[in-house]
This record gives sequence, C-alpha cells and structure tokens, in this order.
Amino acid sequence: MAVFKCAACGAILEARCKPAKCKSCGAEKDKLVKEAAPKKG
Repeated sequence: MAVFKCAACGAILEARCKPAKCKSCGAEKDKLVKEAAPKKG
C-alpha cells in the first residue's frame, strides 16, 4: 500500500495506486503527493 497526502487539505489516503482525486476535498490527483509509508513491525 502506498500513502498519499493531499497538498490542498492535508488528508492522508492509503491506496495501491494514485487515486483520481482526494476523497476529502475532491482535489485533482496532481495535488496528491506520495509519502513514505510507515514501516510496520
């Protein structure tokens, strides 16, 4: 799973691939920035 952060509203989204838009504010996918996923365990 990849972690994406919305540059517009700051929402954190987890998805396999980049979402088409932010689920919180509806910003386009170019506003979603891939973050380093937190390491488990």
